[in-house]
Amino acid sequence: MARVSTKERLMETALTLFSQKGYAATSVDEIAESIGIKGPNLYKYFKGKEDLFEQLTKMRDVSYKNNMGFDPKFLENIHDGKTLKEFSMKQIRYTISDDTVIKLRKMLSIEQFRNEELGDEATLHQLTNPVNLYIKLFSRMMEAGEIRKCDPEVLALEYVSPVTVLIQVCDRRPEKKDELLKQIEEFIDLFIEQNFE
Repeated sequence: MARVSTKERLMETALTLFSQKGYAATSVDEIAESIGIKGPNLYKYFKGKEDLFEQLTKMRDVSYKNNMGFDPKFLENIHDGKTLKEFSMKQIRYTISDDTVIKLRKMLSIEQFRNEELGDEATLHQLTNPVNLYIKLFSRMMEAGEIRKCDPEVLALEYVSPVTVLIQVCDRRPEKKDELLKQIEEFIDLFIEQNFE
């Protein structure tokens, strides 16, 4: 088993604390002491708490890029309800199952009301990016006659919004994950039934 570096342990601990207490309520000393070192030793690995937070944000961005399936080539292969559902469910299962992503989302949820920039980032990741992705996808599918014609932005909002809300419920009530996943799948089935030619 690979040994986890002190820097990685600091990042994991900070992420856990930030997702539980928020960024502002978590001290450098608390992060360091959680892994058995003194607060000043954290500065050997990071310039400060803000640098540590920025590293976590970069880690999240890489994780999303590698695991969320936003590859435009894959989107070109979605031509019907079945492939849309497969693509969507893969993304959803990842986002509600990956511990790091869950903690990062919780951290953003806590901090979005204290920090305007983080609030904007939460909106970007939880709404703007997914809606823009589905606007492009649904626009292409409408042009190809694969889905009913309407305003692609409204359709994307209709598709993304309920799923986003159910993911947030899952973050608060992880014991309901299977039940919520079933609800999401039923919603997607209904969406497909109502919108596909």
